[in-house]
Amino acid sequence: MMCNLAPLNFVKVLINKPSPMAHHFVAKRSEECQKNCEIARMWATMFWSLQFVLALGLLLVQRPRWMFAAAKICVGLILVANFNLGVVKLPIALAGGFELLSALILMILPVQSKDKTE
Repeated sequence: MMCNLAPLNFVKVLINKPSPMAHHFVAKRSEECQKNCEIARMWATMFWSLQFVLALGLLLVQRPRWMFAAAKICVGLILVANFNLGVVKLPIALAGGFELLSALILMILPVQSKDKTE
Protein backbone atom coordinates (compact mmCIF):
# COMPACT_ATOMS: atom_id res chain seq x y z
CA MET A 1 0.00 0.00 0.00
CA MET A 2 2.74 2.48 0.95
CA CYS A 3 4.51 1.78 -2.34
CA ASN A 4 1.41 3.12 -4.14
CA LEU A 5 0.55 5.92 -1.74
CA ALA A 6 4.01 7.43 -1.37
CA PRO A 7 4.61 8.49 -5.00
CA LEU A 8 1.16 10.06 -5.18
CA ASN A 9 1.72 12.09 -2.02
CA PHE A 10 5.23 13.00 -3.18
CA VAL A 11 3.83 14.46 -6.43
CA LYS A 12 1.02 16.20 -4.53
CA VAL A 13 3.55 17.94 -2.30
CA LEU A 14 5.74 18.92 -5.27
CA ILE A 15 2.88 20.52 -7.17
CA ASN A 16 1.70 22.11 -3.92
CA LYS A 17 -1.95 21.12 -4.25
CA PRO A 18 -4.01 19.68 -1.41
CA SER A 19 -5.37 16.22 -1.86
CA PRO A 20 -9.11 16.07 -2.55
CA MET A 21 -9.34 13.80 0.49
CA ALA A 22 -7.06 15.89 2.73
CA HIS A 23 -9.93 17.52 4.59
CA HIS A 24 -10.76 14.06 5.95
CA PHE A 25 -7.31 13.56 7.40
CA VAL A 26 -5.87 16.93 8.38
CA ALA A 27 -7.19 20.20 9.71
CA LYS A 28 -7.65 23.01 7.20
CA ARG A 29 -4.92 25.01 8.94
CA SER A 30 -2.52 22.08 8.38
CA GLU A 31 -3.31 22.04 4.67
CA GLU A 32 -2.68 25.79 4.52
CA CYS A 33 0.52 25.46 6.54
CA GLN A 34 2.03 22.99 4.10
CA LYS A 35 0.84 25.05 1.13
CA ASN A 36 2.42 28.23 2.48
CA CYS A 37 5.52 26.87 4.21
CA GLU A 38 8.58 25.78 2.24
CA ILE A 39 10.15 23.96 5.18
CA ALA A 40 6.96 21.93 5.72
CA ARG A 41 6.98 20.95 2.03
CA MET A 42 10.66 20.01 2.30
CA TRP A 43 9.98 17.64 5.21
CA ALA A 44 6.88 16.21 3.53
CA THR A 45 8.88 15.61 0.33
CA MET A 46 11.61 13.90 2.30
CA PHE A 47 9.16 11.74 4.22
CA TRP A 48 7.23 10.53 1.17
CA SER A 49 10.32 9.91 -0.95
CA LEU A 50 11.86 7.82 1.85
CA GLN A 51 8.61 5.91 2.34
CA PHE A 52 8.62 5.03 -1.35
CA VAL A 53 12.29 4.03 -1.46
CA LEU A 54 12.02 1.87 1.66
CA ALA A 55 8.77 0.22 0.51
CA LEU A 56 10.33 -0.52 -2.86
CA GLY A 57 13.43 -1.89 -1.12
CA LEU A 58 11.29 -4.25 0.92
CA LEU A 59 9.80 -5.60 -2.30
CA LEU A 60 13.26 -6.15 -3.78
CA VAL A 61 14.89 -7.79 -0.77
CA GLN A 62 17.65 -9.36 -2.85
CA ARG A 63 19.99 -6.40 -2.33
CA PRO A 64 18.94 -4.44 0.76
CA ARG A 65 22.13 -2.37 0.80
CA TRP A 66 21.04 -0.31 -2.21
CA MET A 67 17.84 0.54 -0.33
CA PHE A 68 19.72 2.34 2.41
CA ALA A 69 22.00 4.09 -0.07
CA ALA A 70 18.97 5.22 -2.07
CA ALA A 71 17.32 6.57 1.08
CA LYS A 72 20.47 8.54 1.90
CA ILE A 73 20.59 9.89 -1.66
CA CYS A 74 16.97 11.06 -1.36
CA VAL A 75 17.61 12.83 1.92
CA GLY A 76 20.89 14.35 0.74
CA LEU A 77 19.50 15.67 -2.53
CA ILE A 78 16.41 17.14 -0.87
CA LEU A 79 18.48 18.91 1.80
CA VAL A 80 20.98 20.32 -0.72
CA ALA A 81 18.21 21.35 -3.13
CA ASN A 82 16.36 23.17 -0.35
CA PHE A 83 19.58 24.94 0.63
CA ASN A 84 19.86 26.15 -2.97
CA LEU A 85 16.25 27.39 -2.77
CA GLY A 86 16.97 29.27 0.46
CA VAL A 87 14.69 27.10 2.62
CA VAL A 88 17.43 25.79 4.92
CA LYS A 89 20.85 27.10 5.89
CA LEU A 90 24.41 25.82 5.41
CA PRO A 91 24.55 23.36 8.34
CA ILE A 92 21.57 21.49 6.88
CA ALA A 93 23.16 21.53 3.42
CA LEU A 94 26.32 20.06 4.95
CA ALA A 95 24.22 17.32 6.53
CA GLY A 96 22.81 16.67 3.06
CA GLY A 97 26.35 16.40 1.70
CA PHE A 98 27.17 13.94 4.47
CA GLU A 99 24.14 11.84 3.50
CA LEU A 100 25.31 11.76 -0.13
CA LEU A 101 28.84 10.79 0.96
CA SER A 102 27.41 8.06 3.20
CA ALA A 103 25.46 6.67 0.22
CA LEU A 104 28.62 6.59 -1.86
CA ILE A 105 30.52 4.78 0.89
CA LEU A 106 27.69 2.24 1.25
CA MET A 107 27.85 1.51 -2.46
CA ILE A 108 31.63 1.18 -2.81
CA LEU A 109 32.46 -0.81 0.32
CA PRO A 110 32.62 -4.53 -0.39
CA VAL A 111 29.70 -6.60 0.82
CA GLN A 112 30.73 -9.23 3.34
CA SER A 113 29.24 -12.62 2.70
CA LYS A 114 27.43 -14.36 5.56
CA ASP A 115 28.64 -17.83 4.62
CA LYS A 116 32.39 -17.95 5.01
CA THR A 117 33.67 -20.92 3.08
CA GLU A 118 37.37 -21.44 3.39
